[in-house]
Amino acid sequence: MKSQMKIWIIGLVSFCMLFGTSLSSTFAATSKKVLGNEFINGLVLFKENGKYGMIDKKEKTVIKPVYDEIYPSRSFKNFVLVKKNKKYGAVSVKGKVIVSPVYDSVEYGNSSLIIVVKNKKYGLISTSGKTIVSPKYEKISRFSNEVAYYKQNGKYGIINSKGKIILKANYEKITANTNGIFTVVQNKKYGLVDHNGKVIVKPAYSSIGSFINGLAHIRDGGKYGVISITGNIISPPKYDYISTFFNGYAQTRFNNKFGFISTKGKVVAEPSFDSVGVFRNGLAPIKVNGLLGFIDTTGNIVIKPQYDADYESDEGGLFEFWQDAAVVSKNEKFGIINKKGAVVLDFNYDYISHFNQKGLAVIRQNHKYGIVNLAGKIIVKPTYDYMRLASYADGEINGDFVIYKKGSKEGAIDSKGKIIITAKYDRIDPLEYKGLIRVMKGSKYGLVTSSGKVLVEPKYSEIGLFYPSNYHLASVVYKGKSGFINEQGKIVIQPQYDQINSFHEGLLYVKKDGKAGFIDKNGKVVIKLIYK
Repeated sequence: MKSQMKIWIIGLVSFCMLFGTSLSSTFAATSKKVLGNEFINGLVLFKENGKYGMIDKKEKTVIKPVYDEIYPSRSFKNFVLVKKNKKYGAVSVKGKVIVSPVYDSVEYGNSSLIIVVKNKKYGLISTSGKTIVSPKYEKISRFSNEVAYYKQNGKYGIINSKGKIILKANYEKITANTNGIFTVVQNKKYGLVDHNGKVIVKPAYSSIGSFINGLAHIRDGGKYGVISITGNIISPPKYDYISTFFNGYAQTRFNNKFGFISTKGKVVAEPSFDSVGVFRNGLAPIKVNGLLGFIDTTGNIVIKPQYDADYESDEGGLFEFWQDAAVVSKNEKFGIINKKGAVVLDFNYDYISHFNQKGLAVIRQNHKYGIVNLAGKIIVKPTYDYMRLASYADGEINGDFVIYKKGSKEGAIDSKGKIIITAKYDRIDPLEYKGLIRVMKGSKYGLVTSSGKVLVEPKYSEIGLFYPSNYHLASVVYKGKSGFINEQGKIVIQPQYDQINSFHEGLLYVKKDGKAGFIDKNGKVVIKLIYK
């Protein structure tokens, strides 16, 4: 039942991704031929008379529409899983039946193996159709580095892609960790084995985490340590907490005090601080008796604790050296220090943002906004009613300019303090591609360069991002119709479609007047718009 439910969920997810979220709205009962909305491994789904098949980019039927469901996967390029008459099988991308749909469930094993389930027993069949393991195990996992774990008589072991038992089923539990390493459990203790079944670490720990960059956390009782992928103890379990490693260092906690260790297990700083941040540019913030200071990667205090420790601004957390300068506060006023601890901007400001990629920060003084650089030089005096660093999509995309407001309108200022866009737009956003900037006036969007040159006057109801996967073309909507423009703002695909998706494998799904098909990046029709 669980395996049937699993394949049903996989099917539902695949179906939603390929055809939309609503069965009734996507496929009308009277539809004869309906097209999927993306190519996967050179094929796209279609539905005819209630059955699924797949066609190629030349519109040739490769897999005949005889299946109740088809489950393609980008990760497995040679075959697809299928459902017919409530049973499951597999078909090659050339249309050859590899596994007849006679199984209760099927799963992707790896690029050349299919996991099959019959009467709750798992087996393996190759993509050539050869039975590698007849259904006899209680579980077979997906393969990694040509090995997988299996379950037999309630115990777990490891087999390879040829069906050979590498490790007998003697463990209470086995889970894949990373790169062919498995976490094993015996007598409720955790250990590690490799893809050859060799024991790396005997089961001795209360838990072992996933390996990241060759290191994993271990727990012994309530204490934490770090182990390498070869089984070497990097740091013995003695801490109450160890963070993930960042820039080569992890935070440690013991008796509510914090310190640091390196990826080699060296104690950089014993847990003696009230709080710590992370290392950036060779320095990490520390909190001692409510005051903020900084240590270097040797653990030496290079800037003694003297500043307000809590960063109550839009970034949150302790102050950090994101670049060669840091924003800090004293007596509820903000200033800037360099890595030697010298004050480069006095504590006269009510707010200072973090620095952008050009080394600019927004300052606020007496309710007026200005701009300062890393050296503490005032680029723009605090005379504006409002300023913000250019960012878009919740800060995921950042520009190298600063946005200012004059009245209710926005403009932009560059790193030299020069106004590159006058304050005449309702919204300005960086698009993170060749310095392009999206501007909005009323409810319409346009496109401007980083030098302020207008490429497109605001006329579109939407302008998307210049994604690499879309050949650095941006989707636009004009008078309710969708198309694409290039980085010069020129129309590449005329806004004429009622629906467009992203490009997949060189082709774009489009829909017009209720008919669907595919076009290429130049707008040429590849699959005629004749499908539902």
